[in-house]
Amino acid sequence: MTNIETFAEAPSAHEVVPPTLGLSPDDRDVLLGIQSGQQKTADEIAELNRNVDAQQAELKRISDQIAALTQRIEQLQNPALVASPAPAASSPPVRTTSKPAKRDVRPLKPQGPVSVGGAPLTAEPSAEQR
Repeated sequence: MTNIETFAEAPSAHEVVPPTLGLSPDDRDVLLGIQSGQQKTADEIAELNRNVDAQQAELKRISDQIAALTQRIEQLQNPALVASPAPAASSPPVRTTSKPAKRDVRPLKPQGPVSVGGAPLTAEPSAEQR
């Protein structure tokens, strides 16, 4: 039982029989309302504690998964510790910097008639106009 349960636990209405002989009917109604509220609060606290327990179990499960994944990542990052080291001469040299490939940029060849020196172009007559 958690501290919250022991602190907020209220005896149920059927466990406590208050002396109601000397109380007025209004006081009895108020007392019953308080007892009802205490029982409702005790039930809500019990539900909250169940939720906390479920969340703690879920957190433990997730924590265990993270630990397993972390261990697996470490194994994958350090395969040399498990396997025998490969000879360094057989690996190709590593290129640390890369330069962009130069492209031969040529202007596109114009299609159709081209005006040279600003002379106006005359359209060639089509086959139908000839």
